[in-house]
Amino acid sequence: MTNKKKSDQPSPETTNPSGIRGEVNLTTDVVSTLAGLAAREIDGIHSIGQSRILGSKGSPMRGIVTELGKSQVAFDIEIVTEYGRDIRALAKLLRERIALDVREMAGREVVEININVIGIHVPTEKPVTNNERRIN
Repeated sequence: MTNKKKSDQPSPETTNPSGIRGEVNLTTDVVSTLAGLAAREIDGIHSIGQSRILGSKGSPMRGIVTELGKSQVAFDIEIVTEYGRDIRALAKLLRERIALDVREMAGREVVEININVIGIHVPTEKPVTNNERRIN
């Protein structure tokens, strides 16, 4: 058995099992998109920033500020909640969902998520048309 110097062994951070070296770099846009898409899946969040979630084709990055490091990430997110929802429970669920998705898909540890509730959506009643009015 031969003794190899520690410096002769490849670093696990730069070499994969096939022996091909390289890095994967992510932009803040990519990580912001992951956070925005995670937020869209949470029932009770009406919108992120000023863009409407349901049926919206707007950017999932709107309303999200991301600070991205080599191994960690932090977010500031603006949301509008639906009336009647427990805001604290929504915030907890939002943090958990974003942290899970970012860890699984981007390999980054989420160290902070600041949630700024900028509004509460109160649904309006459907307007009554002339055809729907009852004549007494």
